[in-house]
Amino acid sequence: MALTQEQRQMIVRHPLFSHFKAQAQEELLADALVRDYDTQALIQRQDDPAERFYLVQSGKVKLYRISADGKEKVVEIITAGNTFAEAIMFMQKSVFPVCAEALEPVKLIGFSNRLMLRHLEQNPQTCLHLLGHMSVRLHQRLDELEHLTLQNATQRLALYLVSQVRDRAGDSAEIELILPKSLIAARLSIKPETFSRAIANLRERGLIDSRARQISIPSIRNLLDEFAGGQQHTEHKASIIASDSL
Repeated sequence: MALTQEQRQMIVRHPLFSHFKAQAQEELLADALVRDYDTQALIQRQDDPAERFYLVQSGKVKLYRISADGKEKVVEIITAGNTFAEAIMFMQKSVFPVCAEALEPVKLIGFSNRLMLRHLEQNPQTCLHLLGHMSVRLHQRLDELEHLTLQNATQRLALYLVSQVRDRAGDSAEIELILPKSLIAARLSIKPETFSRAIANLRERGLIDSRARQISIPSIRNLLDEFAGGQQHTEHKASIIASDSL
């Protein structure tokens, strides 16, 4: 099925494709595959062969790993406009390191790893842009690892809430949790009951007010200053939590 004009524009404007010349873009567009998945559909299994990487046109995708004891660890939540699995094309063994599952109805656009690599070999400047893109994500993952290992559950939650604030014009904010609380807890490596206690802790201290999925933050500055040494350092970590990609 041919790509729609909306899909074509979304692709060529994405940082992974915008630096290619028109001919290379057209070849990648011609080879692209569109796939639809229902809620909870398994898109890829861990260790499946990886021949394509994906751009999420709509919906949300959960990336997770299954541990030896059968427990699920959420690695990323990929939202519309973001890609996942693009780094696999550079791996010696091209297999998915994680499972991918649709959290809601999802539309994905898949691109051939082999074709992408061929165009990168012919376009060194574009290859440098892609390497820079992946380098930023690597540093984000390292910073996130530090965040998860050095901060307690309430600190992680506070930073996550700040990361969801879209309008930073003022000190107060209203946000809506777009993910189920159980999934947010898993993303932050927090048990569901610990997550509930952390919400209650922040509410009792007057740092937030919560009503179902709606969260009010009277003062972002107070929330940040409560849990780390300085607003600038903490806001940097909050921006890390907001980043999602593989």
